[in-house]
Amino acid sequence: MLDNLVAVVTGKHRERLLKAAGVASVDLVCAGDTWRAVHFQCARSRDIVPLPSQNASGEGQDLQPVSLTGPQLALVLTKLFRGARRYSVAHPNERADAAAAVLDQVDLKDAQGKPIPPIVIDTRLASE
Repeated sequence: MLDNLVAVVTGKHRERLLKAAGVASVDLVCAGDTWRAVHFQCARSRDIVPLPSQNASGEGQDLQPVSLTGPQLALVLTKLFRGARRYSVAHPNERADAAAAVLDQVDLKDAQGKPIPPIVIDTRLASE
């Protein structure tokens, strides 16, 4: 499956997909509405790796974690990279950028490294 995912991409995105696929699990922290938008863009009935339920992150704008396996994260990144749908709450690349910032810290050669921090998708204003 991974070969199919990375066959269409090159460079930095390919490296990130390989890192994502190697992750045991990671929490994607986002509002329920955001997860439903990501789920709508990415989940397909014929996917080899099914995504968690569209209701996995609760309701409304409260931030909740959605636990993803590495293959699920790779699937989401691939589909967001392609801009799977026109209609979304935020631009797909903004969501992929949140994951990229975390994946860029992963060292595939360090099996005893630090745990992977959660990927947070949130567009709230910074506190002063």
